[in-house]
Amino acid sequence: MDEVSEVNERILGRIFSEDVIYERIKDLCLIGSRFSGTESEKEAQEYMVHFLKSYGVKVYDYEFEYQGWIRGDCYFEIESSKIKQEFPAISLVLAPSTNGETIEGTIIDGGGGSETELKRIDDSIPGKIVMINSGDTEEGWLHRRIKYANAVDFGAKVFVFANHNPGQLFPTGSVRSNRIGEIPAIGISKETYELVKEMIAQEEIVNCKVKVTNETPKLTSKHIIWEIPGEIEDEVIVIGGHYDGHDIAQGAVDNAASIATILELAKLYKRFNYVPKRTLRFIAFAVEEFGVVGSTIYANNVDLSDVVAMINFDGLVGHIPKHITCSGIEELFILMNSLKSQMLYDPRVSKSIVTASDNYPFFLKGIPNVCIFGEKPDPRVGRGYGHTSADTFDKITRLDAKLSLAFAFVLIDVFSNLEEMPKKLKENDIIKILRDAKLEDQLKLLEKWPFK
Repeated sequence: MDEVSEVNERILGRIFSEDVIYERIKDLCLIGSRFSGTESEKEAQEYMVHFLKSYGVKVYDYEFEYQGWIRGDCYFEIESSKIKQEFPAISLVLAPSTNGETIEGTIIDGGGGSETELKRIDDSIPGKIVMINSGDTEEGWLHRRIKYANAVDFGAKVFVFANHNPGQLFPTGSVRSNRIGEIPAIGISKETYELVKEMIAQEEIVNCKVKVTNETPKLTSKHIIWEIPGEIEDEVIVIGGHYDGHDIAQGAVDNAASIATILELAKLYKRFNYVPKRTLRFIAFAVEEFGVVGSTIYANNVDLSDVVAMINFDGLVGHIPKHITCSGIEELFILMNSLKSQMLYDPRVSKSIVTASDNYPFFLKGIPNVCIFGEKPDPRVGRGYGHTSADTFDKITRLDAKLSLAFAFVLIDVFSNLEEMPKKLKENDIIKILRDAKLEDQLKLLEKWPFK
């Protein structure tokens, strides 16, 4: 056995003989949500820096300014001929306040919120309070920010975002990226949504009152960055994941567990003097949940000429089957499929393009990238517990945590040791991939289309 193989086996043996990855996940969750602009965000930064330095890892940060948002009170009342009742609701991130006023109006159901569905009722929407659910639409799955943009374009005066999963869980998430939205937006549970839909079906006209109070200061945050030098020092593979969660939850699966994974990798690399073929630059990204803000600012302002690839972990832990998405890059898709037999266990590999996570800004710079997450057994659940108060560490098993850490280690090792990296993309290549996937209109709605 050569020295490299022996080091890899010792690392894998340590991963499966210890429970430290699960404890690391709990540590991050017990800090709090790590939501941008909160004290728990700062505590998470300090925790990561202290942990890394304690193992002799050199750490630096990248500080930046962004459009902040602080949650306030939310009031949601429904009134019909039979009922007048306040229901629990929360504001969505980056949604504006009602400036001390209560917005009143008729509430209507916009279904999944696709352009197709809203066109069907377009005459009814202007000036109305519109409910839209988080499930699939007639056009397939659409991101929450697209549904919000559609509601704005069709003239809604309030966007009510309803969970399509049961459990009295209120969904949250950003409505715009690094700017405040045009109309108030609130999240309600599936159970409330179904009740209001039935009231509309029986009475046709149901009235609604909404009042929200949020603060919108300019804030600063920072990415936490460290490197493991490789044999080829001037070829860098960025390995990232966001450490911020939503303020209503622990953000365990999304995305504390992924951060715990890369922290544990740093410790293992140092402990066993692991030297990758190429330099590994780990970045714990901030302000992802505000619309992929932090990594976008980083990619737009840092020299990435030495970056040959980007691996993004978002929801890596939580479900044992892994899904590797290849951003529509044919060469990368073929390559990842050819590497499956060398990985810890077979993942699903697809050409899917993930535009709402930290790999996307690197894709726009032409850098070959993958986004890796645990695949839910039933795709109809969408985010499942994600972006709700139920995203807690007890949903993660110790086995999944260990397997995910081992999977990440083997994947990075195999990928880093390739003889040649996939070639970088030119702007025309990127545009063609996005247009072939019919994403241009959606990305323009999301304000994520930087091309002329």
